[in-house]
Order: sequence, then structure tokens, then C-alpha cells
Amino acid sequence: MKKLLLAAGCLSTLAIAAPVRAENLTHLSQLLSSRQCQNCQLNRSGLANARLDGADLRGADLRQANLSRADLSLADLRGANLSGASLVGANLAGANLEGATLDGADLREAYLAGANFTNTSLRTFYIARAIGLLEAPVSAEQFYQWGYVEGESKNHRMAIAYYDAAANREPENGAIYLSRAISHYQLRDFGAAQQDATFAQNLFTRQGSAVGIDASQKLLDEIDLALNPRQNSGNTVGNIFSAISSLLLRFFF
Repeated sequence: MKKLLLAAGCLSTLAIAAPVRAENLTHLSQLLSSRQCQNCQLNRSGLANARLDGADLRGADLRQANLSRADLSLADLRGANLSGASLVGANLAGANLEGATLDGADLREAYLAGANFTNTSLRTFYIARAIGLLEAPVSAEQFYQWGYVEGESKNHRMAIAYYDAAANREPENGAIYLSRAISHYQLRDFGAAQQDATFAQNLFTRQGSAVGIDASQKLLDEIDLALNPRQNSGNTVGNIFSAISSLLLRFFF
């Protein structure tokens, strides 16, 4: 996981620093007037709040473009390059993203329900409160990362949804269940938290992971304190969870 977080930093740096040419103003004018711009050079274009629903942007170069709050519903973005683009709050409902590249793209609060993610590259960590990414055919590792991001953003219900998807793909990975247990705990669903933490500990025991067993026990102890407040010894939840997260970084995937 530490390696993955370092990769996230690298992605962010590349998305910001990669040298790209400015947008072609003729292409930009063509897009805004006709919504037809196949293979256009639109990198770094200012398209915030643009109405591009149903636009044909197949193969377009939209690297580092500002598409915040843009309406791209039902847009054809097959093969488009949106690396490092800002899509904060953008509407991509039903968009065709087949073969598109969204590495390092900012998808926070974006709406992607019904989008076609066939062969889409989604190596991005900027997904807080995005809707529709559960439909993406990504790895357990990617879903876990997104769950972690949502948990850090205190959006624990969405974090649990991503952890569910990760667990469906990697049912023997204890780190997924332990992270999901933390989100359940934060929602004060102590029963579900206890069930996940116990299951994680059993997996770690079978796999001989002393680090995982220890992390699970720390969380189980915290859950026990929450269920039995009179026995609370004054431990701080934040410190406990920070310790568990540090342990998880050492062995996830």
C-alpha cells in the first residue's frame, strides 16, 4: 500500500508537470459551436461548465483540460486522453469512455452512472464523492485504494461500498475486511465492525501474518471498549486507528 501511495504522488506530479501543448483555438471553437471534435487538440482547454452533452470527442487530446462542472452526459469519449484533466462535479452519465485514459484525472464529485468503462484507464486517486465508479471493471487493489480515499474523506458509506467490491474480487485479503471494519466503526455499527475485524483476524491467522493479527486485535479491543464504555481506559480512537493504518500500509497487496 505504501508503494501505491507513492505511486499516487508520482501520478499527481506527472499530471501537473507533463509538458503538453496549449489548446488549438480553432478546435476549441469547433467543439463549442458543433460539439463535433474528433482527434482535436484540446489539452489545457478551459471548458468549465461547458455544455457538451452528446459531444463527439473521440480520440481528443484533453490532457489537463478544465472540465469542472461540464455536462458531458452521453458524450463519445472513446480513445480520448483525459490525463490530469479536472472533471470535478462533471456530469459523465452514460458517457462512452471505452479506451479512454483518465490517469491522474480529478473525478471528485463527478457523476459517472451508466458510463462505458471498457478498457478505460482509471489510475487516479482523486475520486472522493464520485458516483458511478463501482461499475468500473477495475482490480481489487484499485477498489481498495478508492475505499481508503473515501474513508480518509470521512465518507464511510462509500468507502464500505468500495471495500465490498474489493472483497468480491479478493475474498481472502484480510486488509480489505479490516479497513471495512474501521469504516463500520466510524459509523458506530459496532456489530458489523466486530464481525469484519474477527473475520480479518481469522484470515491473517491462517496466512501466518503476525502484523495482520496484531492490527485486527487492536481494532477488536477498541470495539470492545465502545461496546462496554464503563471499561473505557481513555484510549483515543484516532491514535488507535492511525496505528492500525500504519500497520496496514506494511502488508496490503
